[in-house]
This record gives sequence, C-alpha cells and structure tokens, in this order.
Amino acid sequence: MSTMIEATEWWEQRAGCAKALMMETFRQGMGRPAGMERRLAAAIGDLLARPGSLVRAVTAYLVGIEMGVTEIRSRSLACGIEYLHTASLVFDDLPAMDDARQRRGMPALHLLHGEGIAMLAALAMINRGYSLLWQGMGGASGARREMAGEMIDRCLGTLGMIGGQAHDLGHWRDGQSAAEVSEVAARKTGDLLRLTLVLPALLGRGDAREIRLLDRLALLRGLAYQAADDLKDVLGGAGKTAGRDAELGRPNLVMAEGFGAARTRLFRLLEVGDRVQSALPGTPERWGMLAPMRVPVPACITDHRQTAAS
Repeated sequence: MSTMIEATEWWEQRAGCAKALMMETFRQGMGRPAGMERRLAAAIGDLLARPGSLVRAVTAYLVGIEMGVTEIRSRSLACGIEYLHTASLVFDDLPAMDDARQRRGMPALHLLHGEGIAMLAALAMINRGYSLLWQGMGGASGARREMAGEMIDRCLGTLGMIGGQAHDLGHWRDGQSAAEVSEVAARKTGDLLRLTLVLPALLGRGDAREIRLLDRLALLRGLAYQAADDLKDVLGGAGKTAGRDAELGRPNLVMAEGFGAARTRLFRLLEVGDRVQSALPGTPERWGMLAPMRVPVPACITDHRQTAAS
C-alpha cells in the first residue's frame, strides 16, 4: 500500500511539473504577435491566457516521454492537441452551435471580440495545431508517420470530431437512442482523447498491443466523460445550468434512456476502462499519467443517489 501511495505522489509531482511546462508552451506556442492584426492578436491573447486544465496536453506529453518520443517532439504533439481542443471550444460556444455565454470563468470569446474575430482566432489555433503535430511526427519512421497522418485525419475530420459536431446539431427532439447518443460522444469527445493517448504511442515505440489498449481506453474514458456531462446537464450543479441540452435539442443519455440507466452506464464505462488500463503491459505505476483521464463521479450524481435512497 505504501509503495502505491508513493507512486501516486510521484506521478502527481511529475504531472505538476509537466503541467507547468505545458502551460508555458501553450502560452508561447503561437509565436510573437508582432505584425498580427490587433483584434485577432487580442482574441488569440485571451485564449492563450486561459488554457484550462491542460489535461490532454499533460497526458499526451507524458505518454510521449514514456514511449520514447523526444522531449521537444512530445511537447509539440501535446501543445498541438491542446490547441485543436481549444479551437473546438470556440466553435462550440458560437450562437450557431451551443450559444454559450461563458467559458473557463470568462465571457465566451465571441462575446468579447465578435463572432468573426473569434472564428479567425480559432482557425489560427487549428493552423498552428496542425503545424505542431507535424513537428512532433518528425522523428518517427515513414510508416508510422503515415499511420499517424491517417489517424489525425480520421479523428479530426468528417468521420471524427467535425462529423460528431454535425450530428450533435441534428434533430434530436424527434427522438434519440442511447446508441445514437454514444456514437456522437465517441466522435465529439472520444476521438480527441484517442489522439491524446494513441498518437504519442504510435509515433514512439508503442507496440501493437499497447496501441490497441490505449485506443480502447481513450474511447471508454471519452464516453464516460460525456455520460457524466449529460447527467450534470440534467441535474445542474458543477458549474452547469440544468436542462441546457433539452433547451437546445442536443443528444443526451438521460433523455435517451433515463437517469438510472445513464448513471449505471457511467459506472460501467468507468469499470471497463479501469480493466482495460490494468491490462496495459508493465506495472500499474508505469501508466500513472493516465489517472487524469478518468472522469470523477460528479457530486451532484452522488447526492441525487443518496436523496433517492433516503
């Protein structure tokens, strides 16, 4: 038990150092604003000033290091993934999408700088994100670079994150099934987590079994994250306004299969994910960087369960 606690503390310290490093990389990775149009520079500056949790960047960076990717290439991969994630949030918040008012404790970017400039800032981050991914791929073999390129296209393109967002905007008020909702979540959330876990392994020394298990784990963690988010949307709390998905006509597991079934699904996804993670080669301590990928069960779900039982 003491060894496990020591390993957990060691990983927490290492993750803290990695987060500080990725924070600096995130803020500096867009280059100097000299010569940039002032409104665009201001919008990009606001995005870089509030990087969020950086959980994808930190995890991708540490997986890359574990897989033998050089430090600078691991950092490029991690920052590129984080820029693509940040850009996707800007688009998510637009009136034509989720019409969000806040992001990371501040007004949404389009409310501060206008929709046009917000979209251009997001496109600038996407452009830079792809450039950083390409830099991170440089040390791999030609065959692995080709596989990585195909994976990036699949995860981010019309069959991945972009396609998932298109499905998210569908006519869900006409009815939805849990399978349909899960398919959207796999594309919107799961595919970016696949890049986070699988891309560094693919570009490093990850073998076929490690890559397969990391790919499976990323999907399960992504589905669990979305299931928890759907439950929070219905219950409110944890920084969310209740009923937003119903108001916008968005897919939601609770609306598809009921609260009890959705909660059971969340716990099942977490359990299966834990089993997949434990099957990864080596000791559990080797994969300590994966802990932040496991979404914590929101307090509002636990509170609701206790209230229903009393």
